[in-house]
Amino acid sequence: MGGGDLNLKKSWHPQTMKNIERVWKAEQKHEAERKKIEELQKELKEERAREEMTRYAEEKGAIKLANWKQHAKLYLWKLQ
Repeated sequence: MGGGDLNLKKSWHPQTMKNIERVWKAEQKHEAERKKIEELQKELKEERAREEMTRYAEEKGAIKLANWKQHAKLYLWKLQ
């Protein structure tokens, strides 16, 4: 007589729409955070490579440190 699954009426049941939605939102949030971390790691890697190239060029005498500082200040000013 009583057709449906009574567990679907329980708040803790994993197949209720509310719980499915909660899990989906948590997965979306986790994925967005993972992408953000990957992007920040990529930017950090590029920045370190750029600094290494600058340091190498300075050691070889291709550029002067004063010149680099001037460009860095100009770049930082543009970011603000």
